[in-house]
Amino acid sequence: MNTKFFFLISLSSILSFCNVYSQQVSIYYDSTKQVIRGFGGIHITSWTGRQLTADMMEKAFDNDPGEMGLTIFRMQIGEDSTSWRNELPIARYAKSKGAIVFASPWNPPAYMRKVKGTYNNETDYELLDEYYDDYANHLNRFIKFMADSGVSLYAVSIQNEPDWHGWTTWTSQQMIKFLRNYGHLIQAPIIAPESYGYSRSFIDPILNDSIANARIAILGTHIYGTTKANYYYPLALQKGKEVWMTEHLLGSDNPASNTWSLALELADEINTCLDAGMSAYVYWYIRRFYGLINDAGNITDKGYVMAHFSKFIRPGSRRVWLKSANLQGVGVTAYKTDSSATIVVVNKTAKSVQVSFNLVNFPTLIDTLVQFTSSATKRMKNEGFYAIEANNFKATVEPYSITTFTSYASAGEKYGNIPPVAFAGNDTTILDTIGKGLQVNLNATLSFDPDGFITKYNWAKDGFQINNSDIWSVKLNVGKHTFVLTVTDNDGQTASDTVVIEVKSNRTTQLWLEAECAVIGNHWKTEKDINASNGHYLTTSQGYEATNNPVTDTLQHITYSFNITEKGFYKIWGRILAPISNQNSFWVRIDKGKWIHWNNIPVGSSWIWDDIHNLSNDNDTSFYLNEGAHTLTLTYADNGVYIDKWYITNTGKKPSGKGGVAQGCQDTNPVEINNSIPFSIYPNPHSGNFNIMGTEPIERIVVYSSNGQVAYQLYNNFKKESLHIDLTLPEGLYIVQLIDYKGRLFYNKMIVRKK
Repeated sequence: MNTKFFFLISLSSILSFCNVYSQQVSIYYDSTKQVIRGFGGIHITSWTGRQLTADMMEKAFDNDPGEMGLTIFRMQIGEDSTSWRNELPIARYAKSKGAIVFASPWNPPAYMRKVKGTYNNETDYELLDEYYDDYANHLNRFIKFMADSGVSLYAVSIQNEPDWHGWTTWTSQQMIKFLRNYGHLIQAPIIAPESYGYSRSFIDPILNDSIANARIAILGTHIYGTTKANYYYPLALQKGKEVWMTEHLLGSDNPASNTWSLALELADEINTCLDAGMSAYVYWYIRRFYGLINDAGNITDKGYVMAHFSKFIRPGSRRVWLKSANLQGVGVTAYKTDSSATIVVVNKTAKSVQVSFNLVNFPTLIDTLVQFTSSATKRMKNEGFYAIEANNFKATVEPYSITTFTSYASAGEKYGNIPPVAFAGNDTTILDTIGKGLQVNLNATLSFDPDGFITKYNWAKDGFQINNSDIWSVKLNVGKHTFVLTVTDNDGQTASDTVVIEVKSNRTTQLWLEAECAVIGNHWKTEKDINASNGHYLTTSQGYEATNNPVTDTLQHITYSFNITEKGFYKIWGRILAPISNQNSFWVRIDKGKWIHWNNIPVGSSWIWDDIHNLSNDNDTSFYLNEGAHTLTLTYADNGVYIDKWYITNTGKKPSGKGGVAQGCQDTNPVEINNSIPFSIYPNPHSGNFNIMGTEPIERIVVYSSNGQVAYQLYNNFKKESLHIDLTLPEGLYIVQLIDYKGRLFYNKMIVRKK
């Protein structure tokens, strides 16, 4: 037994040794290169419609274990000044943590530009010559706004990617002209030109113009399509410019491609940029599936890669010169301050690499370096420390890994840390007996850290961060709900757990109503759409809006009748298309209840289901309905929003697709809506006795009062084309709805007047 065990260990050791090769690196700490300003990313709220949460800002810009320690925040200069405050919370937070904040514009205000052309369906603009001075003032207004808001900008750009498409484009000569004549007016250091592909043909003329070159404080560039061999730019360094890589991204085409392999490409890219003399690296996006933090609120593989630089190479550090003996597939850079030293090694090979470091003129006050490793199985793992003996040490780096050796170790985890244990609770099934949804408590307090304590709780649902508390309450409707809990311990390591809560209902009512199958009032029109249920939808005629209050004229309402057999709480959903921003609301009411301004319907280019809600009324969308007949009344608020179908249910189920088969309306063959009058009512006015004469056999007659209530309903089982009706009705205006046996719907007005 013991002999066999020894043999296995020995064989493993031999295999491990065979898979390691040695390299020599000499680092010269008295030979300094460029100053390092920092590492960061951008966030534009309007780009995705989502802000950075407080938790995400902390993970981005704080530098405790489990945080990235970013030191640069890039923001957009919106063409509309009303958008300038969108990223203020992030800018203020970043600034409070000592980060640099700079800003880039995509377009000038609309009046300053003209359309230059299109490229791949993207519109290119051009800044008009006569507005160069206004544009300089526009940038200054942004600078002042930020300063007045507590954020002093480190620099502003003249234009994001002037040599690309979809925004305002510039030629080199146009940018030279602006810099020469107006650059001195800009009240912050200028970063330019932020070329899309680090284009020498675009940048060289600017650097070679002495006045334009003097106006630029920082040469900002993007590296899309640029080979790593071209990251080094001798002319920029000759002209005395700091070079910042201000935008690049990887993995935006497919979420599944964002693997550790792609993150390792980012590690090599950052290392190469710094080795080429760049002073800053700014990733395109902080919060995104391809970003540094995902929508679920967790640091991504790319975020951990960035942290290997940003946590330990702090602003003001300097890169130091080194030389290596035939390193293949391994990149090494080194940095120092007066009191710290950091080395970053990126191993892109399939073998472990043993590196012998010769530290020339190494600071005598530093006697150890701590090793942090990230790989496919590790995230910023503390691997222990190396003693510096006679200015030398040897270390092994894993295959496909990034490793940081640093004397600035307090920002990382402690050696020997035991990861936390996450517990989100047990999977469970619960019954909603009321139909209003259930309030459920989620509890993470049984999570623990064996050798420390939990510092962060993060709950995500459907890939999005939803809460950061250990205990919280959420309202759940019928269906399966999956929550992912991620906890972080005081050393920065994380653990996750998943809990599934299924809500079932003992309620059964599901009613579907086609929007066009109703008493349709004036100023509405029926349109065809193959993507609409039943092939038709309703929308307001052009020019009719009633945003502040619903119209009181019942002849401008749409009324639906439905019958309830199970009393209780119901949710009402509409299948909506709102293609235009700020034109996305209706007025609705149930029976004679209060009108609800159904507002903030999500804007988009496709049909979606949205529940009736009123954000000014705590967003409670449940209606208590007794057994019997009810009406749903709709009238317009905004012009240009479409309604296709209704879903009324007490099951708690959310509708999808085109929904189920509608009642009172043929779903397989589109109902012909005809607002002409193919049937007559006589006499009209009358006192309650009247006749209806149609042109086809009549299936059903429904009489609605002026407030939308069903006053009378008759099914014609004998397929007669004419009917005599004797009713007792109060005086007033009524709407008579007729459905014939071809499924066509018509309506007419009727007046009851007592003799």
